[in-house]
Amino acid sequence: MRSCPPTRRRLGTLVLGLALLSAACSPADSGDDESAAEAAGQEQAPQNPIPEPEYASDDTVRLPIGMVSPAGHNQLAPIGEDGSIIEDQGGNVAGQQSGPPPHQTEVARTATFGCQDTISVVQTVPVVTDDPGQAALEYLLSLDSVTHGEPAFGNPLAISDGVSVASVELEGDQVTVTLEGEPVARDGCETWRVAKQIETTARIATGADSAEIRLEDSTLSEHWGLGDDEPLQITEIQRD
Repeated sequence: MRSCPPTRRRLGTLVLGLALLSAACSPADSGDDESAAEAAGQEQAPQNPIPEPEYASDDTVRLPIGMVSPAGHNQLAPIGEDGSIIEDQGGNVAGQQSGPPPHQTEVARTATFGCQDTISVVQTVPVVTDDPGQAALEYLLSLDSVTHGEPAFGNPLAISDGVSVASVELEGDQVTVTLEGEPVARDGCETWRVAKQIETTARIATGADSAEIRLEDSTLSEHWGLGDDEPLQITEIQRD
C-alpha cells in the first residue's frame, strides 16, 4: 500500500449514483464479446463516484469535511434525484415555514445510516496544502465544538481527545486512514456518526469510493461492532 502522493487534479461535476453501461451483442457480434466487455468495463463509473476538492488559481483549496446533518434535515431540505434541493412553489425549502434554509453551506450529503442519520459535507476556508486528504482529517479532528452553524451541524468527534491522523493511504479506489488514539462515542448511535464522519471526510477529500478506518490493531468498525459497513452513497448538491 502506498502513501497518497500530493495531488492537484481538477475534477468536474461528479456523476451521481451508479452508472452501469451494458452492450447488447447480436449473434454476429459474438466474436467481439471479450473486446466489448473490456470496453464497457473501462467506461463503467465507480460505485460511489465523488469529487476531489479543486484547487484555486492561488493554489488554495477548500477542504471538505463531514458533519452530522441537523435533526430533520432530510425532511426540511430533501434532495431530489438530480441532486437539487426540493423546494415548494413559494421558493421555500419543502416543509420549512420561515427562516433561512438549512442547506446553504452544504455541498453534499450521504445516504441515511445507523439511527437514520446523514452526513452533510461542508467546506472550510481556503487553505494551502498538497495533501487534502490528510489536511481535511486533521482539520476535522482539530475542531473542539460539538455543533457548528445554524441550524447546527453535529460534530461528535469533538469529544475525542488525543486522536490524531497517523497516515492516509490511497490504493486504487480505497483510502485507508490509520488513527493514533481511540475515538469515543457515548452511545450506539454515536458510534455510527463518528465512524461515518471520518469515512465521508476521507473519501470526499481523496476521491475514493470506499474507506477503511484503522486503529492500532483493528478497524474502527470492528472495534465498535458495526455490522453493515458498506460505503455510503454521497450525493453532490446542485444549485443554480
